[in-house]
Amino acid sequence: MRASLTNPRLFILKTLSVFALSLALVPLVAMKQQFPAVLYAGGLVALHIVVLLVYVYRVRFRDLDADRRSLIARVVALAVVSYLLFAASSFEAGTPLMPMTLQMLGVSALHTIILALLMVRVEPGAAAESERSPASR
Repeated sequence: MRASLTNPRLFILKTLSVFALSLALVPLVAMKQQFPAVLYAGGLVALHIVVLLVYVYRVRFRDLDADRRSLIARVVALAVVSYLLFAASSFEAGTPLMPMTLQMLGVSALHTIILALLMVRVEPGAAAESERSPASR
């Protein structure tokens, strides 16, 4: 099997977008006590919808996996990274700006792994194709 990035330029643009959105969130998290809870929560929901749209923009899910095995591996990897993202993204009120920024960089790195999992196409290799062809029998 061979893995290849479907669109490297788009991947870089998406990664930069996710990093920018994540780092823009740091000052907002630091000032969350100054916003009404509904406004703050609504802003977080809106931001996550934008990130989700960035994730799926121009992703052709049917073209990503060559077989069920690679699809299952991708889904399991997405579940593991999503769990890590959830575990790493608990921000406490009153946390100093530098530790919060470093934590957000870690969260952004996990977002980049998710982007890669959504944009890497798995294709059968030459050896796998020759095993399937009738001429090799």
